[in-house]
Amino acid sequence: MDWLSATPALLIGLLILILPGISVGLVLRLRAFDALALAPLISVTLISVSAIAASLLGAGWNIGVLLAATVIALLIAVLFRVAEHRFRPRTVQRTPFSGELLYGAAALISFLLIGRQVARAIGAPDNFSQTFDNNFHLNAVRYVMETADASSLTVGGMTSGDQPASFYPAAWHALTALVVQLSGAPLTVGVSAVSIAIAAAVWPLSLLFAVRQLTRLVPAAVLGAGVLAGSFAAFPLLLLDFGVLYPNLLSLAMVPAGVALVAVILKQAPAAVLDHPRAWLLAVLALPGIAVSHPNGIMTLMALSLPILVSAYVFHLRGLAAEKAPVLRYLLPTVLFAAAWAAVVVLWSVIRPEAEAAFWGPVQTIPQAVGEAVLNGPMGAPAAWTVSILMVAGIVACVRQPRLLWVAGSWAVVVALFAVSSATEISDTRMFLSGVWYNDSNRLAAVLPLIAAPLAVLGLNLLLKPLTGTLGTVVGRNRMTRTSAGLTSAVLAFLPALLLLPLTQGKSIDTEIARARTNYMTTPESSLVSTDELALLEELDDIVPEDAVIAVNPWTGGALAYSLADRETTHKHIFSTSTQAQAVIDASLKEAGETPGVCEAVEATGVDYVLDFGDREVHGGDHPYPGLEGLETDDDFRLVSSVGDARLYEFVGC
Repeated sequence: MDWLSATPALLIGLLILILPGISVGLVLRLRAFDALALAPLISVTLISVSAIAASLLGAGWNIGVLLAATVIALLIAVLFRVAEHRFRPRTVQRTPFSGELLYGAAALISFLLIGRQVARAIGAPDNFSQTFDNNFHLNAVRYVMETADASSLTVGGMTSGDQPASFYPAAWHALTALVVQLSGAPLTVGVSAVSIAIAAAVWPLSLLFAVRQLTRLVPAAVLGAGVLAGSFAAFPLLLLDFGVLYPNLLSLAMVPAGVALVAVILKQAPAAVLDHPRAWLLAVLALPGIAVSHPNGIMTLMALSLPILVSAYVFHLRGLAAEKAPVLRYLLPTVLFAAAWAAVVVLWSVIRPEAEAAFWGPVQTIPQAVGEAVLNGPMGAPAAWTVSILMVAGIVACVRQPRLLWVAGSWAVVVALFAVSSATEISDTRMFLSGVWYNDSNRLAAVLPLIAAPLAVLGLNLLLKPLTGTLGTVVGRNRMTRTSAGLTSAVLAFLPALLLLPLTQGKSIDTEIARARTNYMTTPESSLVSTDELALLEELDDIVPEDAVIAVNPWTGGALAYSLADRETTHKHIFSTSTQAQAVIDASLKEAGETPGVCEAVEATGVDYVLDFGDREVHGGDHPYPGLEGLETDDDFRLVSSVGDARLYEFVGC
């Protein structure tokens, strides 16, 4: 399958991510690009919240639910405007439309650049990640489509057996299910389309919105920012490789814009034009989407916002000191500051995975970890020299503008957390600090670019600003015509972006693309589903009835019969909770004639077939399912089809 055929799914994904949110932003009279950039955050909130509400109300998940949620959000925006007009008349700060177009051009550069990177990494749109977590993600999309329920409160029921469903962040699955439903594309193509939409659109829009609030960028720096968004191997590419961590990808892509909103609210965004009531309303509309996409995202936002909180407190105290305010006026901000930190500590202690899930250990030394962060080559990736030099220049820019020192502080926080997770021994302290990210170095490596990229843009702006001024003076002295001056300015704006391309798209990016691509290739030795196994899965639609149930060992990839072949399976993820009947099937199905209770378990589960994918597991482990193995000589099983060593048996016992 070629990428052109995946275009409808990609366009639908972009429309779902953009249209609901941008309509709200325009009603709130945001600047055109700001409305576009914040649109995915608002849209994802509407998706995640409306999915939960629909489930509680007994309504099926579909595009109509999202449209209804959008109408409600628009009504809220209209009411805000009415209240504002009545109680607080506001003068809209207009900006030249050319400025909006400039940021739009930067976003387009990012979309083309990152879209190509992701397409290269995936290989073909119907390829799928041959990694551990993809068992769950692909099957969860199918589960949402089959049950018409995309609530984060119920999706976990897919793997909970006969136990109550626990919370699972399902915004990505709800979004992807809509794309597959509306486009009619195969599920794997829908996943690839959503991956490109998030990586190439949501992330750069989020980054560009953030840097726009920090300082006034010269045109060349704006367009250069479009290139820099696609110049970090650790994000977004790493999360499409490791895991695979689709919900984290969606959540983290929105974090820079979320951090910028926090900075605006706390008056630490010098170039922001958003007033406080709008910033608060936008935060209410945007931050739930980050949280429900994945709790890692909202906790990352919290960690990056701590230096903003400190900066706001310090500048407020400086203002009071300059006014020679009485001591009592220091009391309220100090109480609020302490309360905010207390809330952070409480949330930090509560919003985290179980200790058993945060089992990742150290992989290097502290100097290595810090060096990788400084050179933007985490987890053994090649150093990214150009973006690292610009990042250091960005730190200098922050020092020169104290109101932006928090940006450098946020980078230091992430570097420290990355060093703790990747280079310190397992301990209670390590668990407290980095357990939020499962103590996983890869997850924190992906967080580094979220703040390194804004720093690199600030650094680029610092270097280009004097050059732009000098060239502008030269143009003015030569008394060019308006047309000539315009063309010259356009060339000068695009030239740095063109120069950045070969300087940033080198070994660091190519290495990560090559590493990711190996995980999307289906080969005879693929870790999750081999070429033979995939060929057999593709036959199931013709040889297995729609209402049949297939017994599988999920460690060997058999669980993907649910998502890829649309057939019910006994397990849909490796970490499924088994019912008593499923446990009997797994342990004793091939002994149906000798073991009491097996036939009752068959009746309870409805098992009709068994997929035998051998003993090769996704992580190279050994997790036998004795009841589903060694069936070739058992009279209770009839071989229906085989491709190489992959076999499908029909159970004819009981």
